[in-house]
Amino acid sequence: MGVIEAVKKGFTLSGKLKNVMVLFFVLNVAMGLISLPLSSPENAGNAGIAVISFILSIVFFAIFIFLQGGALGMARDIHKTGTCEMPNFAVYGKRYYLRILGLLSIYILIAIGAVLVLALLGSGLLALADNPFTKTLIGVIAGVVALIIIVLLLFPIYSIVANESSVIQALKRGVKIGRDNFWVSLGLFALLIVISILISLVVGFAVGLITAPLPITLSRIIITIVNSAVQSYIPIVMMLALMGFYLGICNKEIDVPQQ
Repeated sequence: MGVIEAVKKGFTLSGKLKNVMVLFFVLNVAMGLISLPLSSPENAGNAGIAVISFILSIVFFAIFIFLQGGALGMARDIHKTGTCEMPNFAVYGKRYYLRILGLLSIYILIAIGAVLVLALLGSGLLALADNPFTKTLIGVIAGVVALIIIVLLLFPIYSIVANESSVIQALKRGVKIGRDNFWVSLGLFALLIVISILISLVVGFAVGLITAPLPITLSRIIITIVNSAVQSYIPIVMMLALMGFYLGICNKEIDVPQQ
């Protein structure tokens, strides 16, 4: 499956996951509305508010993992059978919960490690020559490394669901697929990001025009709700596109005769 075909699949199949979008929307709205008073300027520096925000972030992250597992399972079913059953959502959410949590924990460790290495590299380069060229070079290196890591870690979560892999198996298989199909995978990821940015800009501009004359509180509520809708739709499209692309690669590997 090519890049354009994968993106088209993402959009055309998204309607079959409208119930999943509603679940994501409800969670995003809840997070947004709860965060509105917590993020008020008068609460800046308030230790109690900071603790509450941290606890809520952990709770919503835990819920997100469940929703992610359920949505990925449904996306796999749609690509493989053309249909999906909503009751399976909770089943998939529970089945893949610990594996997705384990994988995301590894991602966090990798991100921390990469930041530390880049920080040390940047400090070393700046110690040798602290000038605009060196700072630009450090930025370019950081950007390239970030893109490489993103592409290599794009598919392990799909391997967990599509292949019923363990965390380590998924990490190995996903990294291999990302490495072997690096430029195509990067193109797909970049295209999905560009599309999501364009959709967000258009919707944001329209909402900004509508809410400009409204009271600030009402405007923030409307913007939160609309942003929640966008943030519920785009991830589903991306998930379907990436799942279809991943399954296409897996099917191609199966069709290739072993030497």
